[in-house]
Amino acid sequence: MSLRLRASASRPLAVSGLSLLLASAAGCSPPPPLPINAGGTWATRTLDHGQVRLSVPSDWNVGEAWIQPSSFTDLVGSFSNQSLSPPCTTGSDTIGCGPPLQSLQAGAVLVEIWQNGAPNWSLNTQAGTPTTVSGLPARVADQSGGAGYCNGLSADRSRSEVIPFPSAPDNWIEIAICSNGVADSVGARIMESVAVNLAA
Repeated sequence: MSLRLRASASRPLAVSGLSLLLASAAGCSPPPPLPINAGGTWATRTLDHGQVRLSVPSDWNVGEAWIQPSSFTDLVGSFSNQSLSPPCTTGSDTIGCGPPLQSLQAGAVLVEIWQNGAPNWSLNTQAGTPTTVSGLPARVADQSGGAGYCNGLSADRSRSEVIPFPSAPDNWIEIAICSNGVADSVGARIMESVAVNLAA
């Protein structure tokens, strides 16, 4: 597997003008999130050419991936029980990409899977507790009260996990789970299902 060098890029949290325009024109609010049935059917989702697998409820919305040639941060997948917007908008000579939703409704969960890179990035400098994922060193962070990765999304819980590529340790997979008013067991089950295949 050949990896292209990636560098940190901020994840823009600006609201998509197109999404606002469409919502205003429709004069309606977004539908409520789908109810989460923890005992219901869950599906294993495989992303990023088989490099990442995780399980989410089978009826969740699947978001579009985005890769920008000039960016070193790629959103390779997203899932939510809340409606998702296309993450990229195009202008006459520009493309802007950001998160698939701007705010979590009560009872909603957003799962994002990123492939990132930055020169001199190191797992040892990342926040969180050391762990392993598929036998590889990783770090997991779990914060409440809207702190951490999900700050700005109206989340009350943020979970994130970073797993570096063994052959290119300044490139990494990041799984982020943001939730608002959802039982902790849902995010925990998703995070526990994460498996990676990052062999060179």
